[in-house]
Amino acid sequence: MKTNLRNSLLLSAFTICGIAAGASSVMAAPVESTAIPFNGTVTSICAFGSPNGGTLGDISAPTDDFIASDVGTGATSGSITLSCNGNASLRISNFTVVSQPSGMTIAPNSFVVFANAQGKSLSYRINGVANSQTLTNPMNENVNVNVNLQFTSPVKPGNYSYSTKLTATPL
Repeated sequence: MKTNLRNSLLLSAFTICGIAAGASSVMAAPVESTAIPFNGTVTSICAFGSPNGGTLGDISAPTDDFIASDVGTGATSGSITLSCNGNASLRISNFTVVSQPSGMTIAPNSFVVFANAQGKSLSYRINGVANSQTLTNPMNENVNVNVNLQFTSPVKPGNYSYSTKLTATPL
């Protein structure tokens, strides 16, 4: 009887171990994992906001031979914001005559357009001399733009309208 009891206990132990081993092999299925890579190159980019046009000031004397957006009654600078995701070179181009009274001639070598950003000045003279400035990480940087037109004769009454172009080149 002792032998039967021992055999029964031994058989029960093997059965329990077998069931446990089988159950653990069902629950321990292999887990697979892998990394999904993402790569890319971010390019440098610049964007201008909406431009705010300037106003040419009125002359103060009949003999005045210049008009400007930074001098005279009612004069206001033009402005625009510039944002870049890195450093950028900012350049201003020559002005374009939209309208002016006939017979008005702009004096050679006069400063025509100029801008300021980050305490740096840009200018373009009528003879084509221009400069550019490097701006450090401009983000919502306000760029003020002015026109200063020196004529070869006194300013005539009439409508005067000009435009200029700023170019931002990411570095």
